[in-house]
Amino acid sequence: ALAKRRQPLSRESSLGDSLAWQTMRTSRRACSSFVLAGHPVLRRVATPVRGVAARADLPRLDAALRSALGEHYGVAAPQLGTSARVFLLRAHADDEPWIAINPSIQRRSREMVAGWETCLSVPGYAASVERPAAVDVRYERLDGTAVERRLRGFEARVFQHELDHLDGILFTDKADPRSLVHESYLLGDGPDSEAVCASLRQLAPEYEEEEYEESAGEGPRGP
Repeated sequence: ALAKRRQPLSRESSLGDSLAWQTMRTSRRACSSFVLAGHPVLRRVATPVRGVAARADLPRLDAALRSALGEHYGVAAPQLGTSARVFLLRAHADDEPWIAINPSIQRRSREMVAGWETCLSVPGYAASVERPAAVDVRYERLDGTAVERRLRGFEARVFQHELDHLDGILFTDKADPRSLVHESYLLGDGPDSEAVCASLRQLAPEYEEEEYEESAGEGPRGP
């Protein structure tokens, strides 16, 4: 699950208003609902869903994912202990979440973008992850209809983060190891917190939600 983000790390922002602090604080409250790093289900390749339209259990899974998602941006079935190739996501805080069943990436852009990520299954940490800036994706809806779309910006990042969960991959596996930071620094409790945050700004570009408002996927938003 990609946790809700607020303000990015910046010279103008206090530590209490930074991206990582806000996501950590939110993640810490929510992590009791999620399977946490170390559980074997998070390292399995999730099972494809057969006969989507006829599956009576999928609406129940959709409801469980929506309940778990809360104010965040994405949650995958393995994070609730279910090994199924299903996740829920949204690109903007006011969007209706949409479900992706048997999702896949058909094509990735050559352009790569580094961005800060957190995860509700790895509470207390943030790190910079480089990912393709745009992806062509395919997935199924609850009624079995196949959808093909191009996603860009933050929506593409969320899709890739959640798809990794279905392949037994955590964001820390792909992160720049130099960027991994514990919440104590972002809370100002760690030694030399200001210096640590200053060095983090050199590892990934700062990003604002407005950037992704402008670069959302082509075509209709949502499912």
